[in-house]
Amino acid sequence: MPQQPVTTPASASEIKGVIGPLEDAVITSILATGASAAEVLEAYTWLTADDQLGTELERNRSGRVGQVYAILADALEPAAADREMRS
Repeated sequence: MPQQPVTTPASASEIKGVIGPLEDAVITSILATGASAAEVLEAYTWLTADDQLGTELERNRSGRVGQVYAILADALEPAAADREMRS
């Protein structure tokens, strides 16, 4: 039986490196999921996708990636909506 790869949870600095500046509470919530830097990147990619594939992935999110997606959506979506209204 193949072994599952061991993933290391992302550090606060890795999370900031992927997403940029975030409030401490958001970083703490993401850290609590145990998501790896790759999982944080995947969730952020889903959130910022504007193509059909990104939309399809959003519907199928689960696990740690889904948890991080939900945290980021709550934290970042109002800012994204504001940017769209100004353009």
